[in-house]
Amino acid sequence: MSGRSVELPDIPGAGDELEDYVAALFQASGHYVEKQIVESDPADLLELDIVTTDYAHEEAVRRLVEVKGGGWGYTDLFKVVGWMQYLKIPRSAFFITRWDDRGTAPRRMEPLGLDVVCFDDFKTAPAYFTEKGFGAFSEPELIGLWRHSYGVERKFVKLLHKQAKAGDEGARAAKTYHRQINNGTFFARAPEESLAMLYEAYGEHPKLTRGYADELDGGTFDPQSETASSVSYRGMLDGKRPELQACAYLEHRARLSILKSAVDYALAHPDGAPEFRMSEDRNVFIFQGLTYHTLPATFHSGMAWLREQPNFCRYATFWQQLLWGWGGFYLDDREEQEFEWMSRYSGIPADEIPTALEAFDRFFPITGNWFVTAGDTDVRMVKMVPLSFQGIGAHHRRVQYKLSKESGFSGLNPSSRYTGSDLGKRVNCTVDFLLDQ
Repeated sequence: MSGRSVELPDIPGAGDELEDYVAALFQASGHYVEKQIVESDPADLLELDIVTTDYAHEEAVRRLVEVKGGGWGYTDLFKVVGWMQYLKIPRSAFFITRWDDRGTAPRRMEPLGLDVVCFDDFKTAPAYFTEKGFGAFSEPELIGLWRHSYGVERKFVKLLHKQAKAGDEGARAAKTYHRQINNGTFFARAPEESLAMLYEAYGEHPKLTRGYADELDGGTFDPQSETASSVSYRGMLDGKRPELQACAYLEHRARLSILKSAVDYALAHPDGAPEFRMSEDRNVFIFQGLTYHTLPATFHSGMAWLREQPNFCRYATFWQQLLWGWGGFYLDDREEQEFEWMSRYSGIPADEIPTALEAFDRFFPITGNWFVTAGDTDVRMVKMVPLSFQGIGAHHRRVQYKLSKESGFSGLNPSSRYTGSDLGKRVNCTVDFLLDQ
């Protein structure tokens, strides 16, 4: 284990730190979280800090969340109310760190669906968050975990912007892809429209990471690349080449977004997809169900499987937790205990976790399957999850299993030879990335 470490401030600063802290509260309490969503019209700009979705109820509950670390006023509050109307999101929250002589704001805004919450003491912030009814924490340590995870995400996106500015074609394509995944599909009018946009973007970048690796090797960028071997690509799998790790992150982000839209579609159409038919309305022919029925066959088979699962509504949140919190892996020799923890965090019964883990294989079938074990190790992981996120998951295990820094992962007494060194390598990769980028 490296002697380096990444420390989080107990009191987050304004800007990104505070936004990450509030997002982590929602993420750690079981919400699906989307961050920094931008719509350009192009004369006007709509920037959303956080949008959360709670799938724990019969109907998904969405919430718009704005965070202010500096001065604020009623103009800011009414701007959020306007966004609620525009986006048809009935509830929102406005988080601040001081009242600025506007202590009556909660009473005035509550009838409009806007909760005004002041974190003037971060020692009590999680308890206050729960008291206000936003959610409870099965493990308070998850708040810090998600703050670290967001740090990796932000640095990935900034790195791609930097490399795009430097002229890398792969980074430019990745930057556009991120905008499509993170922004464009959010403002779609219906889940099927979002799915169509996602699959179009997904189809344009099937081998984004490999194509960028070819460019870094000295060749040309090709998002359809079928190159079997690449020095840069092998380096990425070994925890190097952070720009390629960032691309691998985006590829999984796209898959996760498709899974979420599939869940949303299944909830919006509980009786199944509408039949494809043509109707006439005032002498205008309307093709009902056209968008849905033009989606790939793999999606339709995935949807048929999804609808059969009793807790499918929680699958998107589960996979978001799995990829960016659990590091995209579980430990084979501790499967039962790990699945129990995943169950407690996601709300999916432990005996259904193995089925939930099939989601990528069902929607995005590949040769073999998405989960692999590389060598003599207990780490069973989703292919292509960046090592910088796997390090978040390894740190998660260190906290969950109460391992001391002195004993490291040897305290797990793993059943396979290289499990401890594999986990240590992943933590070191994440620490180095967060400190050096």
